[in-house]
Amino acid sequence: MKLRNYFLLSIVVGAAVACSSNEDIPEEHVFTPNATLSLATGVYGDGRTKAVGIDVTEEEKKENKIHTLDVLVFSGTGDDAVYQTQRRANETTLVPDIAVEAGSATIVVLANSSIDPKAFVGKKLSQVLEYTHSLKDETLDRGLSMSSKVIETNLTIDTHNIFGDANSFVGNHSPNEIKGGKIELYRHVAQVNLKSVKISTTNTGATFQLEEVFMANVKGYSHIASKKEYPNNWVEANAAPSGEKLWWYGDYFEDDWNGEYKITKDGVMINFLAWTPETIEITKDAVLETENGKRAVASFYVYENLKETPVGQRTLLVLKGTYIDNNGKVEKDRFYTISVNDPNRGYTLTEGEDVPKHSFVKRNYRYNISLTIKSSGSDRPYDPASEACMDVAVTVADWDVIEQNEDLD
Repeated sequence: MKLRNYFLLSIVVGAAVACSSNEDIPEEHVFTPNATLSLATGVYGDGRTKAVGIDVTEEEKKENKIHTLDVLVFSGTGDDAVYQTQRRANETTLVPDIAVEAGSATIVVLANSSIDPKAFVGKKLSQVLEYTHSLKDETLDRGLSMSSKVIETNLTIDTHNIFGDANSFVGNHSPNEIKGGKIELYRHVAQVNLKSVKISTTNTGATFQLEEVFMANVKGYSHIASKKEYPNNWVEANAAPSGEKLWWYGDYFEDDWNGEYKITKDGVMINFLAWTPETIEITKDAVLETENGKRAVASFYVYENLKETPVGQRTLLVLKGTYIDNNGKVEKDRFYTISVNDPNRGYTLTEGEDVPKHSFVKRNYRYNISLTIKSSGSDRPYDPASEACMDVAVTVADWDVIEQNEDLD
């Protein structure tokens, strides 16, 4: 679209604002569009080469799918940058010809956001970055939420300002200036995968009947974008919206189950953080392993939990079941509790290729967990004593790399 059309539009908009003025309505920033912004986006890691012989699954395609793109443009830079305009686009990775005001500007791109972008009108950048997404909205059908880094730039007057390749956009975009490459989007979720469960070769004759797998100490909210760049682009939330609870549990959320691994008294039970199969019997000769073509035995999307927290407030994967020793003694409701990617627990921790070293749970990574049972677990779900009863391997994988199961014997 010709730039002249945007200038005429600005006159109409200005006239409409003047005619509808009201002394009781607070004055908002009215910008005069005198340039355009067009940008191309891509999901970080989407183009990585998969392991030989492994096809991209339907699940992986959905994890990379962009249903909506929200481009937020602010005038100025830093925390006090003021909302200028926004554009929502559907089922595309390209957003062309956004009418913008030239000068110093800040850009944030959101994908699959559950927030109506009109909520940001009149806000400063610092206020917008305080908004949060809910883990309940992180589904494959609606798309996983993602965001760009906070991009500071200078938009040139009477020019098509472009991020990406000018030839990607339909129509005449001359004159133009390339302000940067394709904008990368990063998922807000991480994924915890139970890859395998087996009985140790030193525990001949024992049986474990797996009855439930659930997550605990999961943060239910995440900020919508980060001011920092990868790999330090944390979006971790430290509080829930008013009236909501920050800490979510697949099971055993009541206060009377508090232990060293669970100290919050303000949790809530969320069904999708638990998996209850038909009872699965695991023996030395009957290993529970990930099926061909599947990612894991059980998988859960979670939000970041990286920062210093009170002792025990780490994200946990918990297995519950019945343990039968080699003498036939039956112990019901036994728990094996794993603090995900915790460097302090004596687990075997492995970072995949190109994965920055980090502890605990970070966005846009998969935590693939393999468990070997050596003896009976604990009678309480949040008791670290169960660590003596198992060996654990955690492989931290780039989102688009499928890891092989770890062998702990």
